[in-house]
Amino acid sequence: MFTISKKSRIILLGLGLLISTLSNAQTYPNKTIKMVIGYPPGAATDLFGRAIAKNLQEITGQSVVVENKVGAAGTVAAEAIVRSNPDGYTILNSASQITINPFVQKLSFNTEKDLIPVIQTLSVSYVLITGPKFSVHSLSDLVEYAKKNPSKVNYGSYGNGSGPHLSMAMLEKLAGIEMQHIQYRGSPQLLTALLAGEIDVAFDTTTSILALVQAGKIKPLAIGGTKQSDLFPTVPTIAKSYPGFDSDGWQGFFVTAGTPTEIVKKLNADINKAMNSNELKALADARGVRIISGSSEQFSLFFKQELKKYEQVIRENNIKMD
Repeated sequence: MFTISKKSRIILLGLGLLISTLSNAQTYPNKTIKMVIGYPPGAATDLFGRAIAKNLQEITGQSVVVENKVGAAGTVAAEAIVRSNPDGYTILNSASQITINPFVQKLSFNTEKDLIPVIQTLSVSYVLITGPKFSVHSLSDLVEYAKKNPSKVNYGSYGNGSGPHLSMAMLEKLAGIEMQHIQYRGSPQLLTALLAGEIDVAFDTTTSILALVQAGKIKPLAIGGTKQSDLFPTVPTIAKSYPGFDSDGWQGFFVTAGTPTEIVKKLNADINKAMNSNELKALADARGVRIISGSSEQFSLFFKQELKKYEQVIRENNIKMD
């Protein structure tokens, strides 16, 4: 009588699972993909996510349904992805806040271990801006004034632990200045306060400030990212005066840990194709956003660097979410 040893059964079981995984990867996708976004309809992450979803649907031949799971600065959406099946059919379109949240919130998951970076799609610079009632005209003017008037310059942000808050914390440390932090619910409220003179300076994205800059109502002093903006070609980067400064915001896609590598690669390839459309490029250009794309390995490395950067900034400044 022919018998199979326990070791042989384990090997055969492993081979069966491998064959099943490869088969699933080869036919992926063959059903509806759900794209989860942690921000409300109309937000930049939602706007670009839906544009990508439309293109991805055409490329894959499968429906791509967008679901907005809003809450805790994107954490509610990220948690939903972590708890989803590792099959590539539930994907997260996230903003860069995902690399800040682990250090200012109590999470039920490990951001680095429980999520797989699939692809970075976009990058947008935070810009240092001032309103019409504050008489500084450059970054050096601001630093000089702040040093002569410690803690008398007010700056705004979207709240403790937000990108604009951490950007200003980095600038304060590098420039050796101290300013007063005033929090607002979001970009519209922050910009209204800047125009009214409630705050003197702030960081906000090129997308948010473009119309006001073009109307001459606010002035860009410096670019937070390492590259100059095509929209504001005469505005220098902060890194030019303070090497190492980098405060770009970005968007990218993630899946839950355990998703097969072949499916991650296929999803990466399909989203890369989805990014390569004239309609999406026009949308990005109009809002001062740079299309990035690339491999999952590139995004994974960048993701780890961003986590490390913000962990250091948050700990050095003892920043906590309200």
